[in-house]
Amino acid sequence: MNIGLYRTVAAMRTNQQRVEIVSSNIANTETTGFKRMLHVAHGAEGWGRDAAHQQVVTGTRLDMDQGVLQRTGEDLDLALDGKGFFVVDGLDGELLTRQGQFQLTDTGVLVSRDGQPVQWSGQRGVLDTSGVAIKVDNLGNVTQGSLPVGRLRVVDVLGVDAIEPNDVGSYRVRPGAEVVESDASVNQGFVERANVQTVDELVELIAAQRAFDSAAQAFRTIDQSYRRLHQ
Repeated sequence: MNIGLYRTVAAMRTNQQRVEIVSSNIANTETTGFKRMLHVAHGAEGWGRDAAHQQVVTGTRLDMDQGVLQRTGEDLDLALDGKGFFVVDGLDGELLTRQGQFQLTDTGVLVSRDGQPVQWSGQRGVLDTSGVAIKVDNLGNVTQGSLPVGRLRVVDVLGVDAIEPNDVGSYRVRPGAEVVESDASVNQGFVERANVQTVDELVELIAAQRAFDSAAQAFRTIDQSYRRLHQ
């Protein structure tokens, strides 16, 4: 491929990915516990010496910066302040989440808003559904009335890129990553807002769209010149 065409196609692909990532961030501005994705791109050696065979490698990285805690006053709304995750039982194994808007089933099981059972440290706690007040301290210890119920499992994962997104707001631990107990503070009656700054994302979206349009225009110009040259 003509080197100019190759570079413009690579730029178009890169900026299209930027647009998709930023659009997802904006769409999840109001999603509890959501962590924004960052677009990462860098050059890499291709399969030949020709610069036309250079590749642009793109990917994503999670921005794990703390989100603002918002008071709700709900007993089963729990927000983490610090590095860490609640653990829930997904269909295919454990999932990590910072979405602490939990619910209680008819049988007293604490579940995520998607119905996934929340893990406890040790034996799973069962709560009374009769309306007795539930208290959760900063360590995740749960009491109901005067009775201790158990401690919620809160973990952290060591290493760069140790987790990968599973769905909006939930993550899987990558193979080989080390899971440890977290010292994050559990805050009852709060939720963690998404760490998305809408204005910043809109600025990034506009920049990505303009860069895509510029690359597309360059592609058309080079392609037309190339065709005229070979007529």
